[in-house]
Amino acid sequence: MSLGKDHAVEIDKQQAMDFLKSHNRFLLVGHEHPDGDDVGSICALHNVLLSMGKEADMVLPDPVPRVYTLVETSAQVMTSIPEGKDYDAIVFTDLSNLERGGNFDFPDVDSLCIDHHRSNERYTDYLYLRYHYAATAEMLAEMFFDEGIQMDKDTCNALYMAIGTDSGFFKFSCTSPHTLLMASKLVEMGADPSYISNRLEEKTEEAMKCYKIVAGTVHSYANGKIVIAYMDKEAMDLDGENSDYYATIPRCIKGCEIAALFKYRGEKETRISLRAKEYANLGKLAEEFGGGGHWKASGCSIHETFADAEPVFVKAAEKYL
Repeated sequence: MSLGKDHAVEIDKQQAMDFLKSHNRFLLVGHEHPDGDDVGSICALHNVLLSMGKEADMVLPDPVPRVYTLVETSAQVMTSIPEGKDYDAIVFTDLSNLERGGNFDFPDVDSLCIDHHRSNERYTDYLYLRYHYAATAEMLAEMFFDEGIQMDKDTCNALYMAIGTDSGFFKFSCTSPHTLLMASKLVEMGADPSYISNRLEEKTEEAMKCYKIVAGTVHSYANGKIVIAYMDKEAMDLDGENSDYYATIPRCIKGCEIAALFKYRGEKETRISLRAKEYANLGKLAEEFGGGGHWKASGCSIHETFADAEPVFVKAAEKYL
């Protein structure tokens, strides 16, 4: 086993399932700043492996955001690798590059990545990739259904939440008939859309204060096609764990094509969450700054203050209009 860029053997769904069947003691790893797809995917995979008689531990570089704790299994996610465990396989979910997997000392065992990012850097032994799927959870749901696996309510909720959050609850262009089919089958097996939506839509007083701060910073370039908002230190202190949600603020502005949320990460570090409406290739835009992601949703960092990062970003972004 080795972890390194551009050496993975790409495999299909059945081969990925065979990998899971042929190993017994799993370390499951997601990405930093976990989103709904990552939390839901890693929890669902964990539960299915246990139902198959396997052992599995889940590790994320950052704690599970409160909003995703509606998945009961998320309480078992750790932020460090347990000592003394004898794993025979590691599976990365929704992780396009190893750098976002945390500064862990990963075990030297067989590795598989299950991912839907076109920008995946093929860093594992095996890669199961479907970039035209809306979510990694859509891949997992299909795999489990095709295998005839019965999933409990929490597992179905985890996958439904994951597919829903990554597809904008079926509003984004990545939503396909297959996406809707997987969501439908999860509801049929036990997922509770009302419970999931109610929990995701709950907001704290701090979150509402944060929304007001971010909304007050909205400004635009390129005749309104590039819209930027700031999530400064005060806003990050209020609701930083759910920072990606606030990218919806610049995105909803009429005429916007490229929405950018600038997030405070330090005096000389600006994290940028990117969202597109129609055509801008934000994966490519993010790559210009060492980031990556999907065509219409990506992220990157610029090691400057907001004021110094903004003109550099805008100049690059204008090329994608």
